Amino acid sequence: MLKLEIISPFEKVLSTEAKQVILPTQMGEVGLLKGHVPLMTQLKLGVLKVFSSGGEVSYAIKGGYAQLVANTVSVLTDEARASSDINAADLQTEISALEKKLVDLESEAEASGTKEHASAHQQERIREALRFCQLQASLLNQR
Repeated sequence: MLKLEIISPFEKVLSTEAKQVILPTQMGEVGLLKGHVPLMTQLKLGVLKVFSSGGEVSYAIKGGYAQLVANTVSVLTDEARASSDINAADLQTEISALEKKLVDLESEAEASGTKEHASAHQQERIREALRFCQLQASLLNQR
């Protein structure tokens, strides 16, 4: 068995044992089993899958890093949400708010005639949050 920990800046999301872990890396999906060679990899926005004796659980993650040493997988990510914790109504509310915020920022940038660096940075952060919401929505559809 592997020991798995998923940690975000705000909480320890998960600490469990798993038969297999599938990571969404920058180079594609990587499956980890007991006895895998040590590994350090960058993660992308995607689905992290955990297989244990209780079945499969999927987590939407916002990128980050993963390390495997001595059958212990440590995942550091900005945010992770288990598919079972995703609420459709809350997710739709969040998507609507983000879309409105993005439209407002784009309108402000057009009205001022300038694309300020700060505004472009804010827009990219909102787009990233929208991609994370869309990933969660896809997990909802798979349940």
